[in-house]
Amino acid sequence: MKIEGNTFIVTGGLGGIGGAVAKAFLARGAKIALFDVLPTEKGALLAAEYHPTDAIYINVDIASSDSTKDGVEAVVEKLGNLKGVVHCAGIAVKRPWSNDVANSISDFIKMMNVNAIGTFIVNAHVADAINKPLNHPGNPAANGSKFWTTDEERGIIVNFSSAAAHGLYARTLCYGPSKVAVAGITRSMADFLGPSGIRVNSISPSIVQSNMTAGFSGYFNDDLLAHAAFPRKPVPVEEIVRTVLYLVENGYVNGEDIRVDSAWRLVTARIPGGPDPRELAPGLE
Repeated sequence: MKIEGNTFIVTGGLGGIGGAVAKAFLARGAKIALFDVLPTEKGALLAAEYHPTDAIYINVDIASSDSTKDGVEAVVEKLGNLKGVVHCAGIAVKRPWSNDVANSISDFIKMMNVNAIGTFIVNAHVADAINKPLNHPGNPAANGSKFWTTDEERGIIVNFSSAAAHGLYARTLCYGPSKVAVAGITRSMADFLGPSGIRVNSISPSIVQSNMTAGFSGYFNDDLLAHAAFPRKPVPVEEIVRTVLYLVENGYVNGEDIRVDSAWRLVTARIPGGPDPRELAPGLE
């Protein structure tokens, strides 16, 4: 998929990863719509710092189908030529450890709503918006076809899963399963949207220095040092951007989840006489 001259949505576009992705696309001649949850006026000011004309901000709750649909329609109206989305938005909720699993139910619901259901919602509305002007089945131009069938590349979707989705471990009781769901949605969407020429892939990073990880990255950095193969350090945002660009520009990569994790294998070490990992972790996700 060509970046120059096309329009893309970046969810979580005012965050560390989303912001870096948006700026990289803008530098390559794209128009960008930033979806995030900041108030509209503040978000618009930040978008103007990205680019005075080619970046716009729209306040969108990705867990709401109506909010997302309205946001996508606004992008089509204001910028046109929508070709895809880089879906960076997500949450990680932490609480103190306890012995009662039911204490995590509300966190599980919250993270599944945003990380998993939100991914499905974003993918669905973006794909439909890409397809809508292109001889929708039932239109006269579709020649009576009941379903999409095309050999042209119409769009690209890049989702964000996580290293926590691979080899789940106890510290991500809620977050990990929500990211497993993202990887599953990616594969299912790739299959479903293949006939309409839309590719869908995901990225599973390890620790990336961002606002979301700032409060607990020290603990996970130590774990990365102990259990990664190489390099044993957090992933620079620039490497995540390089991976996004690869997935967008290589038209033959589809239905894949790319791990950008230094071969980090997540473990919960319980060594007799050693510290209890539940005392060391900053919280249960």
